Amino acid sequence: MGEPEILVPDSGAVFTFGKTKFAENMPSKFWFKHDIPTYLSCGDEHTAIVTGNNKLYMFGSNNWGQLGLGSKSTISKPTCVKALKPEKVKLAACGRNHTLVSTEGGSVYAAGGNNEGQLGLGDTEERYTFHRISFFTSQHNIKQLSAGSNTSAALTVFSRARSSIHF
Repeated sequence: MGEPEILVPDSGAVFTFGKTKFAENMPSKFWFKHDIPTYLSCGDEHTAIVTGNNKLYMFGSNNWGQLGLGSKSTISKPTCVKALKPEKVKLAACGRNHTLVSTEGGSVYAAGGNNEGQLGLGDTEERYTFHRISFFTSQHNIKQLSAGSNTSAALTVFSRARSSIHF
């Protein structure tokens, strides 16, 4: 038997466990060249990773277009969503078959399955690329995104100035 692998959590590595599309169902790890992952989210069979350079990388199953890469092809290695590069991605949330992302500028984008309207786009059509949710503007300071099976949520930073009531 070989020596056990040492996990180094502060190395900038992404560690994966369980069934994945690229690691033969074995624990695995990988790094980004010239960038460091800062945020990640896992859905049923897909993963989103945001890096320190505010880029979004997606991989995994893509049956509903949840990777936002323009197709329904499964992607086995982290792939940069080039369409969002100018947006400076901040957060990501993976649901069962959809993905939400927010940007430094306050925009929120969605891609993937939409059978219950979980993309927030006003319809139930699935999307293969990321579409901006028009409800959110730069005045919405998004603190957290969450995506469930067929639901999505965004939490904004509380500001007394925005929530005051004038008579």
